[in-house]
Amino acid sequence: MKRVHTKRVISEDEQIARYAHVLGNVPTAVADRAYAAAYQRLTQAQREQIVSGLRDLLPASAIGTTPHDCEAFATLMRSLHARLAIVTAPGAAVLAAAFVASPPIVAYFTTGAGSVGIDEQPPWLHELAGHETAPKDAGWPSRFGGLERWG
Repeated sequence: MKRVHTKRVISEDEQIARYAHVLGNVPTAVADRAYAAAYQRLTQAQREQIVSGLRDLLPASAIGTTPHDCEAFATLMRSLHARLAIVTAPGAAVLAAAFVASPPIVAYFTTGAGSVGIDEQPPWLHELAGHETAPKDAGWPSRFGGLERWG
């Protein structure tokens, strides 16, 4: 039986936390593809806002031609300094949401290696991957009391 979930507004802080969780649980190659896909999804104005914020936080030589090139942005985001800066840059929540919902991330948790451990992931990630969440005990009565009721 499928659960019906109502859509709720996710705060910017929660978007950043989800981004950090996913980033910590995917391989670098998946993260690179997800950064490129997320950056591509953004509007030109959103891209410029993010890059402008990064310019304030990073050396000019690190940014390069990033505003127009999705692959260059993904390469920039390999830097730990850039990853730290991106979470405080204006527009970070929009990029975080696009990163988490990007096709490479969804594929990793749906059919990739991440699907193997999906049961250990938070419920919002189950929803993203279209995975039905089941209780750890699969609905069986607890062995610590209450078995008499079932017997």
